[in-house]
Amino acid sequence: MKYFLFFISFLCFQVLLSQNDSIINFGENLVQENKLDEAINYYNKHLLKPKTKEQEIFLLLGLAEVYKLKLNYNQANNFFINAFEKIKNLENKKLEFLYHVKLGEFFRKRSLETEFETELDKARKILKSYKINDKYLVKYYNRKAALFTERYQNNDSTLFYANKSLDLAKKVKDKDNEFYSLLEIAGVYERKKDYKTSIRYIEEIIEFAKSNNMQQQEADAYISYIMALARSNQLEKALNTALHAANFSKKNNLLYNEIIFNENIQNLYFRLKNTEKAYEYLKYRLELTTKYNEIKKEELLFNLEAKYKLADKENQIKINTLELDNKNKALASNKIKLYVSIGLLLAATLITILIAYFFKKEKHSNKRLQALSYENEFLLSEANHRINNNLQLVIILIADQLKKIEGTNGFELKNILTKVEAISTLHKHLYKNTDKKKINAQNYLEDVKVSFFDVFKANHITINFNCEPVEIPNDIAMYFGLLLTELFINSIKHAFLKEDYKEINFELYQEQDILVLKYSDNGKANTGKIVQPKLINKLCRQLKAEYKINTTEGFVFVLEKHLKND
Repeated sequence: MKYFLFFISFLCFQVLLSQNDSIINFGENLVQENKLDEAINYYNKHLLKPKTKEQEIFLLLGLAEVYKLKLNYNQANNFFINAFEKIKNLENKKLEFLYHVKLGEFFRKRSLETEFETELDKARKILKSYKINDKYLVKYYNRKAALFTERYQNNDSTLFYANKSLDLAKKVKDKDNEFYSLLEIAGVYERKKDYKTSIRYIEEIIEFAKSNNMQQQEADAYISYIMALARSNQLEKALNTALHAANFSKKNNLLYNEIIFNENIQNLYFRLKNTEKAYEYLKYRLELTTKYNEIKKEELLFNLEAKYKLADKENQIKINTLELDNKNKALASNKIKLYVSIGLLLAATLITILIAYFFKKEKHSNKRLQALSYENEFLLSEANHRINNNLQLVIILIADQLKKIEGTNGFELKNILTKVEAISTLHKHLYKNTDKKKINAQNYLEDVKVSFFDVFKANHITINFNCEPVEIPNDIAMYFGLLLTELFINSIKHAFLKEDYKEINFELYQEQDILVLKYSDNGKANTGKIVQPKLINKLCRQLKAEYKINTTEGFVFVLEKHLKND
């Protein structure tokens, strides 16, 4: 009889646990299908009478996830704080691990990369001491892959963590993390310029998202798909996909994705020489961006408050725990120990008051400095964005004029266009880059090279381009972009006679604190001549860099620039 009752109790517990899991799983499915309002009602309904404290935490984290997707970061943060307070009271390290992973993703969504990495590091420390369920571990490995992609651009580490996440996702049947793990892997192949493999992966991922009714994930996959198609010069297919993706995002209220797709449409029309359509989508994208920026402005103010609100909660929990311990000790001690405890409590209270006083003053000062810092970063980012948009309009206007002009004047106007494009590209990178003082030279100069693609193709010129991913100050980057543009123009215009094979070589690398730029062409027009390009000489003087020109065989230009150690 005793064993029978034990069996019945165990069976009831398993039924209750499966019921709890089904409640959480159903809510997660609503989120994956982008039924966010329905998910909010569902979570709130079950939050009124949760079956267990663990289920209550999952419901709070679910609501935080929904409001994050709706870009309501204030509400999302409130639910994260409530969940954290209940996790600390429960002293459940596994749930605390999951909380740090989800909060890290919340920071990543708001482009707060330092805070994102900090939360993953907290999860890592818990993982070292406690065994974590595969269902939680898969989310951690997936976000580690994203960290190495976005912050460190380390393909090997991304691939390592993405594959670990993918294996676990298949094991626990986690479709969301299976999708994003595959997307990270496809991104690695795309960055390695294996576009065929990357496109094959992404097409399978899109079908996976469609078959599982994962709308947000499907929209995210289209971003990578369009980028891979464009970089492999499948421009028409990329454009059709971008148009479909923009309508899909608009239909499903995915504002951020809709802005990205309209920017892609504008750029693709421009590359396809349809300036009228490019201008039309530029204006529409600006309208969407203005709407999105209004949301981001509110987020800036919220970020300043949210950071300290969470810290206050943590401190309050610690103070409450300390007071509870002191009370328990007081009850268990004799009269002498009681007086000692009271004295210690008064001393602790006095110290707490003093700390609170100085913390309040420091907090007020820090909040003001943080507000000014965020405001400056926001204004700088907006300035770069506006400059880029204005330069895009100038480029479209020059391109229109270029169609009407032929001969030498047309080539001179093309020279101006390429220089404006180089500066516009710089501001585009500054706008997208988290660090507003430095940019990645490889990404920037690669984009400058792409703007000459049609000219190289028309003149049958082969370009060998090897540039290391060096982080350089943006003022130096601007001169490097203009210098590379001018070197390209000089080679196209003056270097070649009737050579059967025309070749341009470019190399940029760093040796200790010296940045070395090497450029050459095999044109015979200047062989043995003394060449002194005026604009190149001026740019090198502005850079305060030494350079050498050799015309013994073709044209060879070598520049060395000393970089200051920050």
